[in-house]
Amino acid sequence: MSWIAVGITATSFVVGQSQQKSARKSERKQSRMEYDYLGQQLSELEKSESQLEPVYESKLGVAQQQYQHDIAGLSAETGQSKEDLQQQFQSMIQKSGLATAGSANVKASQMWKRIGSGFQRGQQGLMGRLGEKMGAVEEWYESEKARLNSEKMRMEHQRRVSAQKSGMNSPLRQAIRKAKQG
Repeated sequence: MSWIAVGITATSFVVGQSQQKSARKSERKQSRMEYDYLGQQLSELEKSESQLEPVYESKLGVAQQQYQHDIAGLSAETGQSKEDLQQQFQSMIQKSGLATAGSANVKASQMWKRIGSGFQRGQQGLMGRLGEKMGAVEEWYESEKARLNSEKMRMEHQRRVSAQKSGMNSPLRQAIRKAKQG
């Protein structure tokens, strides 16, 4: 009777060990799949990041074209040349100190918003609208860059965790990867 109990215990132990081994293998496989998936997601994120610059440039162009259109209208209204109006604009910004106020740490969006709120009427109203539009574009750009950077950091962290769980960071696995690459 005791040999039956020993046999049952031994069988239970072997079955338990086999199930644990299978569960570890399944967990490592899932971690490798997550690692690969995050690699694809990081690639897509980098693609999004590279596409951000042309959209930013386009938005800046639209704001500047609108300003040029508005300044042409003001030029026609007042009889002043567009060049004179633009020089006055630059001079007013420099005299106000809005473009250079603060330090180098001032974000472009903050500078443009100061210009936007600093000028309100007539010719200055055009400058104010340009400042508001440019500030909005800069703010959008800054927030998108920050969002993409945050996502990238999160995914890279998750990918490192997945690599560790899958056993991909073991010295033997690293040596094998290096041999395949080299």
